[in-house]
Amino acid sequence: MRKAQINIILVVLLIIIFGGLALFLLSFARTISQDEYMHMYAHNLLLSILRTDTGYTDIQCKLVSDVTRCGFFQTEYRCGKSGPNCLTIANESINEYISRFRDIRKNFRYLFTVEPVGFVARSSTGEPLKISIGDSTLKTAKISKWAASEEIRKITATGEYRLRAQLIIALK
Repeated sequence: MRKAQINIILVVLLIIIFGGLALFLLSFARTISQDEYMHMYAHNLLLSILRTDTGYTDIQCKLVSDVTRCGFFQTEYRCGKSGPNCLTIANESINEYISRFRDIRKNFRYLFTVEPVGFVARSSTGEPLKISIGDSTLKTAKISKWAASEEIRKITATGEYRLRAQLIIALK
């Protein structure tokens, strides 16, 4: 009889301790607003695109961010020695992933851009380089939209150069 009472008291104490712990942890938890969630979603999509493996083993062509950097700074460089140039791979990879996101979340519009910051990168024909994939009207649209930006850097003997990769998302 006495052993049963001790067991009941221990069970009640454990329930009180775990209940108090749960209340303590829940007091620190807060809900994420829709706006915060969309900013996190945009930023995670951008990072997912930039950190995606392209399938090439060459150090200049390993990730989408690598081929983007290579495409702006070494316009004639070919991945895999005889493969396509970096900018072509960057455009194809980004376009593929934006299409996938568009297929998964059909109620969103996407715009992915990469632009040089503080300098002008030019192609071999002399045209300014810029990547713009998706709905280009999002850049100037006066609607509710969420944006995420990341910098891609290149350090050379002449200084540091930066590219700004940006993903803008809006509801249709």
